[in-house]
Amino acid sequence: MNHFIATFFSQYGAVQFLKLAKKNHIPCRLAPVPRFLSSSCGTCAHFSGDGWDTGFVMKDLEIIYKVTDTGYEVIFQTDESSGMQ
Repeated sequence: MNHFIATFFSQYGAVQFLKLAKKNHIPCRLAPVPRFLSSSCGTCAHFSGDGWDTGFVMKDLEIIYKVTDTGYEVIFQTDESSGMQ
C-alpha cells in the first residue's frame, strides 16, 4: 500500500477531500503541511491506497505527492500550482 500527501489552496478544500476519502473508505487524516512541500493553506491530507483516483481531483487541490523511501514524488499537479514550485 502506498502513502500519499495532498496539498490544497484552502482549508475548505482539505476538509472536502477528507469527507470524500472517508465516503469512499480511504484511510485519510488532515495534518499541518510540511513547509518545504507547500505554503498555501497550511493543511494537507495524508492518505493510503494502492494508487489514487482522478475522481479525487477537486477545485482546491494543489498537488498530490507519493511518499517514497527517498522523499516525495509529484504524481499530480494543478496548472495553478505549476508556477509555485
